[in-house]
Amino acid sequence: MKDTIKKVILEWQEEGFSSVINRSYHIEYTEEINTIIGLRRSGKTYIIYNEILRLVKQGIGRDQIVYLIFEDERLEPLESQQLDLIIEAYYELYPENQTKSVYLFFDEIQYIDNWELFIKRLYEKKRYKITLTGSSSKLSSDEIATELRGRTLSLNNYPLHFKEFLSFRGIVLSKNTAFSRERFGIIKHAEEFLRFGGLPRIALTHDELMKKELLKNYLDMIIFKDIVERYEIRNTHILKVIINYVLMNCSTPFSINSFINKLGSEYSLNKDTIFTYFSYLEEAGFIYYAPRFAYRVKERYLTKKIYIIDNGFLQLTVFKENQITGASFENLIFTELIKADYSVFFFRDKNNNECDFIARKESRETLAIQVSYTLHHDNKKREIRGLVAALEHLNVKEGILITKDQEETIHEDSYVIHVVPYWKWMLEINKKL
Repeated sequence: MKDTIKKVILEWQEEGFSSVINRSYHIEYTEEINTIIGLRRSGKTYIIYNEILRLVKQGIGRDQIVYLIFEDERLEPLESQQLDLIIEAYYELYPENQTKSVYLFFDEIQYIDNWELFIKRLYEKKRYKITLTGSSSKLSSDEIATELRGRTLSLNNYPLHFKEFLSFRGIVLSKNTAFSRERFGIIKHAEEFLRFGGLPRIALTHDELMKKELLKNYLDMIIFKDIVERYEIRNTHILKVIINYVLMNCSTPFSINSFINKLGSEYSLNKDTIFTYFSYLEEAGFIYYAPRFAYRVKERYLTKKIYIIDNGFLQLTVFKENQITGASFENLIFTELIKADYSVFFFRDKNNNECDFIARKESRETLAIQVSYTLHHDNKKREIRGLVAALEHLNVKEGILITKDQEETIHEDSYVIHVVPYWKWMLEINKKL
């Protein structure tokens, strides 16, 4: 086994990471263990590849970097009591590095039982810069925090945001992109991003039938690997009903009681079980909630809206080609906000004026955002009224109204509303990423 580990270490040092598509994440190296957790197929390995190349460019020798992916079938016989063979194999290859910092990247480490005992021992030696990844199928951020209490810095990984998506497509942006002929290509890519989302493999696939087939496979893996196998669920039918319900009711107000009331006549539903299944979907990184904006924490979760981590999954419920719904458009804006590290709420006042999003981020101003795929005579007053109500509540003078392709500036009372196309807004929200 030790010789196999040597072969794998050398293989990646000599052949790997020569061509990698950039992601926006950056890892800081302190004494703590870096952990990268996220939905399966969301691009965690790309982050590691980029980081290794960045280290090499900074002058860190490839011989100081160890990358192992524990899904590699050659490492399958490896058991927890044999993990020390990794360190032994490395120092037999590079005995001269015993006094140097060594960067250890362990991808999908959860495949080894009791891995945390090995990692804790390495951590205590203070010689290693450790980065771990894990899929939600066997490892969650909560579990990492528990197993490595006080020793970790966690990085939540999401599917590609729009600028990363463009990078995957080989698009190089300039400061004048929004005003040049380049924008027509950007708009076309934005339309595809709206429909099929930002999972890396999907972004690199151009055939629409293949995209849908891959998305279906990914959803099956989330259901059966991340949830059914992990939690030993027997009633898989109810879990599928829940997922279908979420996909069909994305970006709408949600409660467990409302779900049971709608489907209770068709299925025998236990409230505790349903609550548990929804929590599994949240832990897997598949669904997210936007609570109602309130200054009192206990009031925030009386009502909430539910969203899906990636728009591509919504295509599995679309029956007409190229169909875009208001729900999928709103879901896209929500996911771009959380990828940009905003805390997201929805707003509703006592007069039932609604604003889709209140987005807050440390050291940045609070954003009030209304979303309307098409702004027209029948909805314009309602959309502006809801946005102005939120601005007044927040004591903020400017708001954003995101549309498919309309752009203008509206002055309403003492407030300024910037109507902006979604593709342009997506470039702006991720400007610093």
